[in-house]
Amino acid sequence: MKNKFVLGLALGSVVGYGASKYLTSESGQKLLENVKTIRGDFNNGGVGLADAKIVNSFNERTDELKQQMLNTADKINDDDSNIVFDEDDIKK
Repeated sequence: MKNKFVLGLALGSVVGYGASKYLTSESGQKLLENVKTIRGDFNNGGVGLADAKIVNSFNERTDELKQQMLNTADKINDDDSNIVFDEDDIKK
């Protein structure tokens, strides 16, 4: 039992040392960047890994929404708006 523990500790140390050396190398850093990119894609809904059909559908729907918002914004009467801008605010 004691020998298995020592063997496991030694083997774990060797594997940990090898992993740390690899991850600090240039190819290891590229691997970490790829993992971060993939995780970011999944966290953002997987759009980065989606096929072109899904992306095109998303773009078409957002284009329609943008156009609807522009049409609505054109109907707003500036005199009725309660938003006030001062020139000093704009310069900041």
